[in-house]
Amino acid sequence: MKKIQVKCLKCGSLDLVKNGMVFGAQRYKCKHCHYQFTKLAPAGKPIFIKLVSHALYLSGMSMRQIAPIIGVTGQTVSRWMKKWHPTYMNEVGDKSQILEIKAKNLIQKINLNPEDDLRIVSTKLPSGAIFHTVIQLSSKE
Repeated sequence: MKKIQVKCLKCGSLDLVKNGMVFGAQRYKCKHCHYQFTKLAPAGKPIFIKLVSHALYLSGMSMRQIAPIIGVTGQTVSRWMKKWHPTYMNEVGDKSQILEIKAKNLIQKINLNPEDDLRIVSTKLPSGAIFHTVIQLSSKE
């Protein structure tokens, strides 16, 4: 059986001692920096899911339409948009392009260079919908 090593959340040291229980979870204390913590699983959705919801929002879908696709409430989508939309638009701005096309027309629509390499990332969302991200890598000139 593989033993999971716990690191100090503050200094990264592996030199820890058990320091009681909190709400049924093991508490640890670092011998180096004396930081006390409880190792918990990260909460919330991964950043990728938040970016998918943002792409759907920019494509014209409402927050209520996005929520069941992503597997969250409309309020959660609204909170993500309020938090991330200004930052996203500063980074991407009008450089982002969302196309609504038939799969058979994809190759022609995005003007692929035969020399370019593509990476396609497919992610199955909680609703069962599959989100494909196409990354076009330019050929070396």
